[in-house]
Amino acid sequence: MSMIYATAHSEIPIREVPIGLQSLCTELSHSGQLYLGKIAVLIDELAPRPGSLLYVQAKKLTIRVNGLEPVIFSAMDATTHLQVAQVYLALTTAAAVSFFDFVAQSFPFRISQIRSRDEKPFHHPTCDQSCRDFTAMMGKKELVHSIIANPSHDVLLSLTSRLMFGGINEGSMVLTSEQDVQRELARFLLFHNNYRPIPWLEGRTPIQKLKSFNGFAGVHLFDPYGLPWAKSAWMV
Repeated sequence: MSMIYATAHSEIPIREVPIGLQSLCTELSHSGQLYLGKIAVLIDELAPRPGSLLYVQAKKLTIRVNGLEPVIFSAMDATTHLQVAQVYLALTTAAAVSFFDFVAQSFPFRISQIRSRDEKPFHHPTCDQSCRDFTAMMGKKELVHSIIANPSHDVLLSLTSRLMFGGINEGSMVLTSEQDVQRELARFLLFHNNYRPIPWLEGRTPIQKLKSFNGFAGVHLFDPYGLPWAKSAWMV
C-alpha cells in the first residue's frame, strides 16, 4: 500500500516527492572535497617543502595556575603541520627569541620563513625600535619574519591556529599546576604530530606527510619533549 502526503489540493504519492537528503549529502561531500583540494593546492604553492613556511603564535591560556598566566608559544610548519610548543610566563620579545631557539633545535628541517599576527611579542607597532627587534633578530638567524596584515585573508593561518595547543581543546582541559600544563602540552604534541589525521593533508598525520618527502622516510616519530634537552620546566 502506497503512503501518501495530503496537500490542500491533492494527495501526492510519496514516491513522487523528491527525498533530497541523499543528494544533499552527496553535494555537501563534493563541496567539502573541492574545498580540501583547494587547501592542498594552496599549501603546495606557499609551502612546497617542510620548513618553507612556519606559522607562530603566543596565546595566554584562560586559566591561572598558582596565580600565574601561562603563555603557550606555538609554531606549526605549514607543509606538514608538525607542531612545536613551549610554556612561558612572559609575553616578551626575549621569550619569543628563546622559543625559536627551541623550535630550530626541534624540527628535523631548516626553517626559511616565519609568519605571525601583528601582535605582541612578535610585533610592537606602538613601541619604539628597542622593543620591535624580533624581526631583526630573526634576520640575524637567516630567518625571514613577516607580519600578517589581514589575518582574515590568510586561510592557512586560520587552519593552523585551530590546531594549535590551547585552541578548540582548551575548554576540555583541567590544569591546576605547572606540571599539569607541561604534561598536557607534551601529550597533545605527541598526539597531534604522530596520530592526528588532517583532512586537507589527504587524511594523513603530520608525521606521515613529512615521510612523503625525500630524506624523511626514516622518521617514524616526532616528539620534541622526548629529547633529553627538551624536558625543561616553565620558561621565564
